Amino acid sequence: MTILFSPLGLAYGTLYSAILLTRPQRIVVVTSPQAARHLHDALDAARFYHGKFDHEAHILEDPLGGFDEARKLARQLARTPGACNIINLTGGTTVLQECVRSVADILRRGDARADPDTPLREIKVREVAVVDRRAPAEQARHPLVVGELVEVSPL
Repeated sequence: MTILFSPLGLAYGTLYSAILLTRPQRIVVVTSPQAARHLHDALDAARFYHGKFDHEAHILEDPLGGFDEARKLARQLARTPGACNIINLTGGTTVLQECVRSVADILRRGDARADPDTPLREIKVREVAVVDRRAPAEQARHPLVVGELVEVSPL
């Protein structure tokens, strides 16, 4: 199963693009109380083109300074990886991005899997960024325009 881990901020076009550009079977969204209201806008629009996915959302209470909260959630999320795990590095605040980036780090280390007998090589981790080169005002007027997917190589 392919899982997309993605932050969601107020500009929900990033999540919409990430879904359509990666076509996951499951989406795990990390968001804030303020941005959560945009979740279904992005998901419903994406389902029109890619209807076959499940989703779950996790809300961080302190999306601006809650790094400890984010890392605790990342450890929890990394316990149930897919065969292919796509980490979207774009969207939301630095804390939301740090949370999903930490999922990638944990999965690569292999120290939080629910099944420790699963060989590390069977868990694939891809880091990506969604880029929208349009002017910010245009993005705000028309958020549901698919951007570009950039593969980010691990260090």
